[in-house]
Amino acid sequence: MQKDFLESSESIFLNDAALDYNFIPGILLHREGQQAYIGNSIKLLEQGRNGRNLFIFGAPGIGKTLATKYVLKQVENNSDEIMPIYVNCWKHDTSYKILLEICNLIDYKFIQYKATDQLMKDVKLLLNKKSIVLCLDEIDKLQDFSILYYFLEDIFKRSLIFITNDKGWINNIDARLNSRLYADKLEFKPYNYDETLDILKQRLEYAFVKNVFEKGCLELIAKKTFELNDVRAGIFLLKEAGDITEARASKKITMDDVEKAVSRLQEFKIKQDSELNNEQNEILELVKKHSGKQIKDIFNHYKKGVSYRTFRRRLEELRDAKLITLEEKSLGDRGKVAYAYFGLNKKLVEF
Repeated sequence: MQKDFLESSESIFLNDAALDYNFIPGILLHREGQQAYIGNSIKLLEQGRNGRNLFIFGAPGIGKTLATKYVLKQVENNSDEIMPIYVNCWKHDTSYKILLEICNLIDYKFIQYKATDQLMKDVKLLLNKKSIVLCLDEIDKLQDFSILYYFLEDIFKRSLIFITNDKGWINNIDARLNSRLYADKLEFKPYNYDETLDILKQRLEYAFVKNVFEKGCLELIAKKTFELNDVRAGIFLLKEAGDITEARASKKITMDDVEKAVSRLQEFKIKQDSELNNEQNEILELVKKHSGKQIKDIFNHYKKGVSYRTFRRRLEELRDAKLITLEEKSLGDRGKVAYAYFGLNKKLVEF
């Protein structure tokens, strides 16, 4: 007789690494057109020419980074003459920090006591031995643009790829830089429900043993994921439902397990608090203390001498990181009022 409970040595997880947000599956579903566009932008490098520069934009959690990393991985595996370099500007938000990360990626150790200009001189000698694809993710977090000028002027054969949630970022940079970049634009649009379900089915097959989900469970997770417009929320729910099921030593994930996972969506975070800079952490703590209040009231508690516009921009960064929720309510003829909540707003996680 088959047992319905797990032994201490058993697990319903086959490969829980597949539930990491950065996991790259063997086949990336429903982004074939975007992958082809990215690949074609790089392809000119194979002919010894400059590739095209590319500006990728769209909402959070809809495959921009994953699709780009997928293409960069293919380039790395199939070409000895092209070096792909990926840097996230959330973690490395200045030209100097980006250069340090590039040095780390290419295993260049002689960086001590070197200023940005000297470091770039050293780096360009190494990079110009090949063609370079530099991908700067979350480019809107970049504090200065020296690195872009460096690559445009000093790297002979290169393709620059920028990724952001902010569609208007490229139009707000210096007009001369924008003109020199002459970047193609590639928009990622949200997945529809069927595409969302397909992607979660694929992750399920990578991550869990067969037949672990009861009927209707995956569809509920797909429904909540589609409502949030963020596949990473669905990956979070898959992992949470699995953990809840294992905690009760069961071999089957039930609707009750999924409902409990959905109730924990407020814990869903793309960025960890440790990845934030001091200013972002201070603002996050302020929102946590005054969650549910008007943004202007929260701003009045922030005594750091920044403008309301800058404060609002920092809140939007925390929102994009799925650490807070921003909400606007209409006051009719009196306009609108904006509120900030710590975590995900309760309305987004209730049934």
